[in-house]
Amino acid sequence: MKTLQQLLAPYPTDEFLAENWTQKAIHICAGDSQKFQTIFSWNDLNYLLNYHRLTEPDLRFSMNGKSLPQTRNPQDWSDLVRQGATLIVNGVHHRVPTVAQLAANLRHDIGYETHINLYCSPAKQQGFDCHYDTHDVLILQIDGEKQWFVYRETVLYPTSDMGSSEQLQPKEPPYLECMLKAGDLLYIPRGHWHYAVACEQPSLHLTVGIECQTGLDWLGRLIRDIQQNPSWRQSLPAIVDGDTNAMQQQLSALRLHLIETLHQPDILCRYTESLTYRKQPPLAVTLPTQIGTDIFQYGFMTEFAWSPLHRIRVKQIGSEHYQVQVGSKQIDLKGVPVNLVENLFNRDEFSLYDIADWAPEMDLDGDIAPLITRFVTEGILQVKTDPPLSYG
Repeated sequence: MKTLQQLLAPYPTDEFLAENWTQKAIHICAGDSQKFQTIFSWNDLNYLLNYHRLTEPDLRFSMNGKSLPQTRNPQDWSDLVRQGATLIVNGVHHRVPTVAQLAANLRHDIGYETHINLYCSPAKQQGFDCHYDTHDVLILQIDGEKQWFVYRETVLYPTSDMGSSEQLQPKEPPYLECMLKAGDLLYIPRGHWHYAVACEQPSLHLTVGIECQTGLDWLGRLIRDIQQNPSWRQSLPAIVDGDTNAMQQQLSALRLHLIETLHQPDILCRYTESLTYRKQPPLAVTLPTQIGTDIFQYGFMTEFAWSPLHRIRVKQIGSEHYQVQVGSKQIDLKGVPVNLVENLFNRDEFSLYDIADWAPEMDLDGDIAPLITRFVTEGILQVKTDPPLSYG
């Protein structure tokens, strides 16, 4: 929970999960205007606009609650913002390494898929009408100030097909009204209506969307599983002269099969385990080392780091036999000493010298080099390209 704790600080994480998560919005003032500057800044936004080919729906503009027509001319973008439009860049975590790291870490902390969008609003402007989102959101104020208004939900736990445009807006006043300053965080649960107005200076913030799973998602997974059984794909009997007996018999057989399926001892574990690996970020491409070149350029002092966007899970199958899961990648390791496993997968970074210390009985050329080469070429281990300090 390290990343979530850092974002929420000084508010206790346990209190947030017990009192606010999915229940009530909260404004957290950190008192540090630079808190989120290392994640994203105006310079990062300018780099995106100048050097990335952004088009709809990844780049869009909104003004007075309405989406503006698409324009591909970068010169028009600053003009639109100057005229009062809010600039939105969707999927910033696909383009900026620090934001990608934030999304990956939060996904591990919370257990659900996250996506991050950017909003740049000119002074004294409201980009969107009052609405609700069908996912939970964390607002990270990067720069400027924004006045927020948050209202109670009118639909409990809305799903993605229950958009706010089809619902009546709340009649009661907002239960939270706050001024978000640089370094502040605002959490808004799914379904809670809200809108915001930038203050005296342009506002820059990141919106972290958290796609929580529901019982409906589990039901959908069950449906996909039972589709593998041909009896569920079989056509139901015809109803001849209103006689439904044959249909009821077939439905009864299907009901029994469903009950048997639900009583499988591992049915819940299969679903929860699938959430761990669902929609993980792709493993990074690291050339030329990933094609086997320059992996050990500094000899014993060569340093390595595990993929920063993924967590490593190690399962022991038998004596010196382990199953390593990183994202969607699964690797079997056999004949590996337990001391090496305990050290290797519990460090973010290490060198060949460290491995030799952990497993002195292993041969460098015959055992260690092939093992490390496999990790690197599979994309789960990265070679640190900066020379070690000892090399001057």
